[in-house]
Amino acid sequence: MTTRAKTATALLGAATLALLLTACDPGGAQNIDPVGKVPGDEQKSQSTECAVAASNAVDAIGTAVGPHDTTDFANVAEGDGGWYLAASIVPSDSKDANDDELTIWATETDPTADDWDGTIYAVNQTAKDATADESRSASPAPSAFSADSDAAKRAESCAVEAADR
Repeated sequence: MTTRAKTATALLGAATLALLLTACDPGGAQNIDPVGKVPGDEQKSQSTECAVAASNAVDAIGTAVGPHDTTDFANVAEGDGGWYLAASIVPSDSKDANDDELTIWATETDPTADDWDGTIYAVNQTAKDATADESRSASPAPSAFSADSDAAKRAESCAVEAADR
């Protein structure tokens, strides 16, 4: 074998070996440990702190939307003027998880307290629409509450992250 052939063979072998070795590493192109998919202490933390509303606050949302919609939990974020709750509601007769709608609510008292007995207000249009046909619908939110506020967006983000798990 000539020197030229030996060099070409060595370079080709090195390139093949390098290609095989890099195929094992995602190189940052994929997240091999996605949030919420790794058990226990290996799990990465969420991008924001996500508090969960007490059962009586969730029940108040259930009462406001009526028996035709259901919700199991609500995420909470504190903001100016009070707290925002983000809850996914699903028609009670639905078998499709994609039928859920994200509603944003507000309250002036801490909804994470076990003895919560406050008033909830429909903030976003979806929450207002969900309560429109109920005789005991939620009151319109005071002007201090807005679906575009940072706290409302944090609560919404938490609800979306929780739904993705």
